[in-house]
Amino acid sequence: MDKKLFKAKVLNLLAQDVTDLTSENKIKYMKKWIRDYEQEHHGTSEEIETQDSIKVGILVRTTLRKIIKAQLLTDEKVKLLQNTRYSKITFDINYPFLKKAVWDSPLSEQRKINGYNRYWADEELINGERYLVCSQWFERNKQKFIKWIKELEH
Repeated sequence: MDKKLFKAKVLNLLAQDVTDLTSENKIKYMKKWIRDYEQEHHGTSEEIETQDSIKVGILVRTTLRKIIKAQLLTDEKVKLLQNTRYSKITFDINYPFLKKAVWDSPLSEQRKINGYNRYWADEELINGERYLVCSQWFERNKQKFIKWIKELEH
């Protein structure tokens, strides 16, 4: 949400007549809601730092779902994640992070590259489109993934 839209929503809420609530109490509630929202949608990098023992594949899968739910992936970012070179530079993985799934071919075949499964069986719905997520994650990729998450949140 951009700053202008956020400000408009806050001012709209302040202007509303809520029984028995002063402007100060409205502000208190808004601050609490903002903190709750940030913890739910933008707290992924803090969570990642506390998950050193978690395997990188599980970390990628769970964090990506939170990112998708929070709608942090723009169409431009999704396009970049489909690029082999960008994925190699950013995450040090050898395949595109995302691969767009097509409707007229079985997912079991779309997951394969040179006869080997390189994408998870579960598809992800991002911005109304179906994508497969690269399954080829190793511990050496973990820090680069965490760095990308932190950059994505800011």
